[in-house]
Amino acid sequence: MRRPAHLTPENASAFGSQSVVDAYPFRLPYPDEVFTVLDTLIVGQPRTVLDLGSGTGDLARRMAPRVHRVDAVDLSSAMIARGRTLAGGDAPNLTWIQGRAEDAALAPPYALVTAGESLHWMDWEVLLPRLARLLTAGGSLAIVSRDEHAPPWQSSLMDLIRTFFTFRTYEEYDLVELLEGRGLFQLRGRVSVDVQHTEQSVDDYIRSFHSRASLTPEGLGSDGVRAFDSRLREIVSPWERAGMVTLESAPSVIWGRPLEGRRNR
Repeated sequence: MRRPAHLTPENASAFGSQSVVDAYPFRLPYPDEVFTVLDTLIVGQPRTVLDLGSGTGDLARRMAPRVHRVDAVDLSSAMIARGRTLAGGDAPNLTWIQGRAEDAALAPPYALVTAGESLHWMDWEVLLPRLARLLTAGGSLAIVSRDEHAPPWQSSLMDLIRTFFTFRTYEEYDLVELLEGRGLFQLRGRVSVDVQHTEQSVDDYIRSFHSRASLTPEGLGSDGVRAFDSRLREIVSPWERAGMVTLESAPSVIWGRPLEGRRNR
């Protein structure tokens, strides 16, 4: 199966934009249960973690108190700069690394590699074989997703997104299936935590959409942002209470062993 056409370096570069960085904190948080699962995946020594495409460190900053060291690598210097200012971003055992996960200077071995909604943007044929060599014998690659449930306004929301979507192409895909089909990943397990109910202001909910590569302020333009925001506010208004909406998610962790891949053997 070929790589989905929209997963390009050009589209991924949106995460270097300051406007996307500013919108990133409005994504739903990972619950504590996610970190409990990740902790159980660390076996043996050293208790070191590599976080891929760390962004502002939603995973890395909260893993740091649980382990000996976390290396958080991200291509965007703006993401790293923001991450340093957030809670736990200055932990002495958290090292921020600006660069591509595929070739950044790292300090293995790692007992766990995490990727929070980031791995799909990377060059799998280069990265996964590298991870196979960086991990300890019992180490795992864990793919973490927020897995937001469809809200009651989902149908209208999808119509709105399709109207303003800035990618020229988009294809549904199963990342694990794509990696397994290339001989790059051996699935070991998956778990979803209990459904989380998060109260979020309508303003912050709307802002969160501009942290997506397909709906950046730069891509939409100022008029597009105003039109998108206004229409989304209308869509959610029947469900908002005192300016707040309730969102549901069931974050998941999928883990396994990265492999050398068929073409690398």
